[in-house]
Amino acid sequence: MLHRNEIPNIARIGALIGNPVRARIVGLLMDGSERPAGALAVQLGVSAQAASAHLASLVAGGMLAVRAAGRYRLFRIHSEHVAEAIEVLARTAMDATPEPRIAPEIRRARRCYDHVAGRLGVALCEYAVRRRYVVAEGTGAALTAAGNRWLESLELPAPAGLRRPLVRFCLDWTERRAHLAGWLGAALCQRLEEKDLLRRVRGSRALAVTPAGRLELQRRFDLTWPEAAGTPQ
Repeated sequence: MLHRNEIPNIARIGALIGNPVRARIVGLLMDGSERPAGALAVQLGVSAQAASAHLASLVAGGMLAVRAAGRYRLFRIHSEHVAEAIEVLARTAMDATPEPRIAPEIRRARRCYDHVAGRLGVALCEYAVRRRYVVAEGTGAALTAAGNRWLESLELPAPAGLRRPLVRFCLDWTERRAHLAGWLGAALCQRLEEKDLLRRVRGSRALAVTPAGRLELQRRFDLTWPEAAGTPQ
């Protein structure tokens, strides 16, 4: 007797990221960056041909997107939904590992696709919730009137016609608490980086808090960031 599948074919996705090289490609791009095949091949320590084959499989499987930029083809995570799925799998892997080893800088502050994660991301989220700028609404999150005024003070007015949620909670895989995602999470991360309050760490998803960033975190978010932790050299 034939049985009807009750969920889409997730085995196909499992096979894609079940390959160690493809899993590492996805991990490298989870910082929200776009990278050419050659740069990824160097970081992975594989041939250009092998990297290109793995990238083609990930694009065909809907995990990655690609765009032409001159003579290069730049690869990135396909969407926020794909990034969220990868984060869920990361949490599952953490739960299944008795004593997971996580680099301290990754736990302190990192990019989760296009928003801030780790202890810093959780602290920013808790600040917004404590001030009631963001509140839980049903199974999601909502920005309050006070939250709109807060965004204006940060010079981050929410645009009209958004194609993604204005704000949502993303459960952090290292801290097991929520950080801010959606448009608000992305806009806040971008602003902190633009003002050189956070800096990306080369070759890593980690984010470093600059000396100016420590002062601004205290002034704007009532957050004291340890001077020795996550400070760029």
